[in-house]
Amino acid sequence: MTDEQSPSQPQDAGPQPIPPAGGPDMDLGGYLSAAWSLVTGDFVLFVIGYLVVAAILGVSVLTVIGPLIIGGPLWFGYFRVVQTRLKGEPASIGDVFQGFRDFGKGFLTFLLLALIVLGVVVVQMLLSLIPVLGILLTLCVSLVVGPMFFFVMPIAALSDVSPTDAISRSVKFCFANFWKMVLLSLVLGLIAMAGGLVCGIGALFTVPLAIVATVAAYNEYYLPKTQDAV
Repeated sequence: MTDEQSPSQPQDAGPQPIPPAGGPDMDLGGYLSAAWSLVTGDFVLFVIGYLVVAAILGVSVLTVIGPLIIGGPLWFGYFRVVQTRLKGEPASIGDVFQGFRDFGKGFLTFLLLALIVLGVVVVQMLLSLIPVLGILLTLCVSLVVGPMFFFVMPIAALSDVSPTDAISRSVKFCFANFWKMVLLSLVLGLIAMAGGLVCGIGALFTVPLAIVATVAAYNEYYLPKTQDAV
């Protein structure tokens, strides 16, 4: 698998060209296989690590704005734990807190994504007022928005790219590889949500599985394509 770009390495913060449609093909089965092997092989790290993140965010809801403040750094840490293990290096549950070293970047990334989600929800609510057609339009919005911002978190967490550039690059990559990104985000999204059907307990396994597959796709699909485009 392709190594991440270390957050300490210099990187051009300028706009990235739209990646070509060619390059490495998407291997959804390969990403899921790698994720399954990693999560089942290091079950405690990924499941308990996710539980720690989810529990902290759950408690922080009591402060109303808590999740908005600490959500980004916590997810940064979890994504970096995943990347570390995908590289074959050791990691511990405590490493989920390493994202607080980039608190400002994590906070801004999460804030921007939250604002985007809020905007999408408002649009969907307005569209739902349209008889019959509104339901179809809201579904279409979800199918487009999910792929557009699919790689924002791994791009921001695993490289020197700024939050705004991470959003820009994820969107450009999506539209250059649209249908494959729709498939990737839809399948991994359904897998993540599937665990919630088992009294929510299953999410302790399916969400980490989807996140690991996302980082694997970032390494093996996104990075090679964007590097070819530079």
